[in-house]
Amino acid sequence: MYNILVISEKYYPFSGAELVIHEVVKILARQGFKITVATGSKRIHKVEGVNYFYFPILNVGSKIALWKNIGFYGSYFDKWIPYYDAVYIPRLSYPIIPRAKKRGRKVVVHLLDLQPVDYGAIIYHPYESYKHNILSRIKKSVSDELQEYQSTHRAVASGFMTPINGFCAPWLSDADSVICECNRTAYIVGKEIPALISKLRIIGNPLPDIPFIDKELNINRSFIYGGGTLYSKGIKTLIEASLRIHRKHPSSKFILTRISDAKWKSLLAKLNRNLNNPFVVLGSLSHDAFLGLHRSVSALVMPTLIEEFPMVILESMLAGTIPVASKTGGIPEMVQGTFAEKTLFTPGNADELADRIELVLSLSREQLKDIGAQLKIEVMKKYDHEDIADKLIRVFEA
Repeated sequence: MYNILVISEKYYPFSGAELVIHEVVKILARQGFKITVATGSKRIHKVEGVNYFYFPILNVGSKIALWKNIGFYGSYFDKWIPYYDAVYIPRLSYPIIPRAKKRGRKVVVHLLDLQPVDYGAIIYHPYESYKHNILSRIKKSVSDELQEYQSTHRAVASGFMTPINGFCAPWLSDADSVICECNRTAYIVGKEIPALISKLRIIGNPLPDIPFIDKELNINRSFIYGGGTLYSKGIKTLIEASLRIHRKHPSSKFILTRISDAKWKSLLAKLNRNLNNPFVVLGSLSHDAFLGLHRSVSALVMPTLIEEFPMVILESMLAGTIPVASKTGGIPEMVQGTFAEKTLFTPGNADELADRIELVLSLSREQLKDIGAQLKIEVMKKYDHEDIADKLIRVFEA
């Protein structure tokens, strides 16, 4: 039996990336692989037949702390690795790669963001304008932290730590295969780390089992946003577009989730007082609770400014909800050939976003339901479960 050691600092239900890892583990386990997951998460959703072990050294708050722990306590993993045929690294435990290769084991890395390219994994659209010299990258890291978290401490720390991210390229170069979620990610990684080009494998994310969610009869033309207050997720673009929509459609509602920042809460409360409550402000929700919101919305709004492959869009299409999303990263690949191509907009362009929301508002409930049902069919065809399983198997058995 083929044994695989999965090393993932976090595990589902932590976030979208961890949901992908969970689905990959399910596929491999069902195909007969013997799987062991080493994780720093204590609360996880387990897959039947898979062994899970809690590793305290993986339970850290930053990638630098993680890499330091692996450097100091890597011998702990050295005792485990010889018992497995392959090591699967779907998050950030890159320093384990050379340790596994030293012991003759296959290593498969799964890139669920652009961490090897950028310290904060934040590359604004378009990637082609990304500056490559180290001084520019340090300045960018500082600016990113100030924009995302308004934290001088984080900004200074990121500036100092950015050069360390340069170790990612040699670490990954030791891997046997590097899985990318989409062509756009593979293109960016190949441009930045040419040594990986021959090792890159493009495998779409396996789809979770999400039922089609029928819209309520009294749907009130609400829109859901799950990006929180991070600048990179386009919160400012969303607010600007929503205010334009509210002027023309006073009954429209925008459900904003993961809103915890006090300044943003205060701003949204002020807007609600002055504009007859266009915003429903929610904090962090469980995965199931977030999916439940699809029942009462016309569309999901994803105004991200960065090159990424958001799992939330695939989930939206599976649920039968139209995604109104930025034309960046792997998003155009996700929606190609579907109605959702019509609702793409230029990242950061609030006028275009408002126009796409207007398009959704012009649809009847019956049209929303029909389009949603077709989106589910098309996304399941595009990300065919058996095809993804076959590709994963080939990567591990090659």
